[in-house]
Amino acid sequence: MSQKEKIISLLKVNQIMTQSDLAEDIYEDRFHTSNIYSALMSLVDNDIVTRSGEYPARYSLSGTPISEETTAIEKNADVQQYKVQQQTVTMSVEKATHLIRDYFNKTVKDKHGRYMSWRHCYKAFSENRNITDEQTVDYLALHLAFYLASWGMYRGSSFLLQKDYKVHIPIVKIIQKGKYNSLFGISAEDLCKKSNLDLLDEIATRIRGCYAEERPSVDGVVNHATDTLITKILLGTLGCVPAYDRYYVQSIKKHHISSGNFNRNSVYCVAKFYCDNLKDFEKLRCELNKCGMEYPPMKLMDMCFWQDAYINDLN
Repeated sequence: MSQKEKIISLLKVNQIMTQSDLAEDIYEDRFHTSNIYSALMSLVDNDIVTRSGEYPARYSLSGTPISEETTAIEKNADVQQYKVQQQTVTMSVEKATHLIRDYFNKTVKDKHGRYMSWRHCYKAFSENRNITDEQTVDYLALHLAFYLASWGMYRGSSFLLQKDYKVHIPIVKIIQKGKYNSLFGISAEDLCKKSNLDLLDEIATRIRGCYAEERPSVDGVVNHATDTLITKILLGTLGCVPAYDRYYVQSIKKHHISSGNFNRNSVYCVAKFYCDNLKDFEKLRCELNKCGMEYPPMKLMDMCFWQDAYINDLN
């Protein structure tokens, strides 16, 4: 049975489902939510399936009535409501997709370039999700360390410069916990949900606390894990947020996407920007995935805004 046939069959039984619900029933997990996007959009474009609401959108067979009760759920559900930027967003989807392609094309020119470290790290965590034996955790900690070094996190001012890769082992053990599975490669729609933003807050706090508890600390000062370090770890292991480094922060502030602070409101606003241009970004993401691995939506946002500020800096 094809994906389209499975989607139609599920909607006949359940009437109304989200993309994540459909993926879970087809693949028995939510890691493959993006895999059904093309088939689902094809059914929508051909008026076989109707899309209603947003964040997350709900799908039904054309002609299936959506009750007022269901509409109310769509407006509230598990979606966290936030005050979004009041100023007009100045990043068009055309420019955004161009920037993402530009970043991607330049980083794959050198098969041993430092930007490939993200792909190696994310792939390693993807292939070993929830595996916590000593050898695997050690292997993942080594991948994480080299990726962070490639991405500038081992500079002279960082406490990590004085530590070996095993300092990341407690962090890996946290990331590998099953309770954080919903954050792995998360869709922009699911990232808008309060429950997932709660998990994001929790895991960021736990990682920050883990480094602070590391003994001995450097120069007797508590190890301070910056927002940049925390978000680079989360991007490289779970792909659930962009990396809040200097370039990314500059660009999202300049284009009025969100604030430059790493918090749930800022993450929500970036996810909403993706959702507002879902069809274009998902089409591009499908193109990038042909490289042999699946790019999570928040990696695309990271690529987009980093590349924008990088180009401005060159100019």
